[in-house]
Amino acid sequence: VAESIKALEAEVQQNPENCDAWLTLGLAHAENDEDVQAIVALNRALQANPDSLDALLALGVSHTNELEQVHALNHLRTWITRHPDYAGLCPPGREEDPLQGHHTLHMEVVDIFQQVLQTRPDDSELHTVLGVLYNLSYEYDKAIHHFQEATRLNPEDYSSWNKLGATLANSMRSEEAIDSYIQALNLKPNYVRALANLGISYSNQEMYDEAASCYLKSLNLNPGADHIWSSLRVVFNCMNRPDLAAKCDMQNAEAFRGDFEF
Repeated sequence: VAESIKALEAEVQQNPENCDAWLTLGLAHAENDEDVQAIVALNRALQANPDSLDALLALGVSHTNELEQVHALNHLRTWITRHPDYAGLCPPGREEDPLQGHHTLHMEVVDIFQQVLQTRPDDSELHTVLGVLYNLSYEYDKAIHHFQEATRLNPEDYSSWNKLGATLANSMRSEEAIDSYIQALNLKPNYVRALANLGISYSNQEMYDEAASCYLKSLNLNPGADHIWSSLRVVFNCMNRPDLAAKCDMQNAEAFRGDFEF
């Protein structure tokens, strides 16, 4: 993962107008649980090609993860109203109002997606985005329903399994979340975001050895993830292992190879 990101970073330095490279870099950062870096790269992809639907959708998701509601909503609205498969199904658009509150904007964007879904009820991508939208408004039961539909319709989509797991976890349903994360990891074993999320759910269940193994697997793939090192340190403190917590300062997953399987 780290090597592919380095290669992409070299490519965009050589060819800063390469939309595909910026997009691939942004998606790699997102899967690496680094949404701030993802947003920077995805915005560069959008600058290079303002019609990049993949960049718009990914920006909507990353801004959601960063709790930046207005940015997320505007990108998702632009995505569906420009999408060749959906644009003709969207209700007449309103002019963007910079003073519009995020609650009103959220209702408007959800309404667009729900109206399109009525004509495309078996479209897994629409269900996925509605799950994201309902996460923005903390309506987790509705979000879970749409992510479950998305995984039923497209069971090979590891990202939707992870989103389902994260929403179940937000609903204090950690045991079910663990099953969803494992589904995601069965499809993509080196999926850092799902590994980190699985670690959180194990930690919430006080399954600290399992949590530490998940965090170490993710850190072996993304050694610079400071937030995951912080989570690992918390786990070691919960285990009453200050010796292991102190080793986190090294930021070297290999230092724990004799203590945990990963």
